[in-house]
Amino acid sequence: MVAPVVPNQFEVGKNKIVHKPTKAAFSFDTGHTTFKSVDWGRAGEQLSTGQDYRKDDVMRVAQQMLSKLPR
Repeated sequence: MVAPVVPNQFEVGKNKIVHKPTKAAFSFDTGHTTFKSVDWGRAGEQLSTGQDYRKDDVMRVAQQMLSKLPR
């Protein structure tokens, strides 16, 4: 079942944003608005919980979060 991706599923670190359910990790340089690298983790796969988080949804919300970080 496709699950909604929402901001509170993410953890924001110094130079990384992680989608906790899938462990998808987006690294970035401070002050930049694009990701340096992406490790998709289990995004796009059905998890043992039955949830399926689509990669494009995970990327969209991670990008929104990155754009809101202080520069």
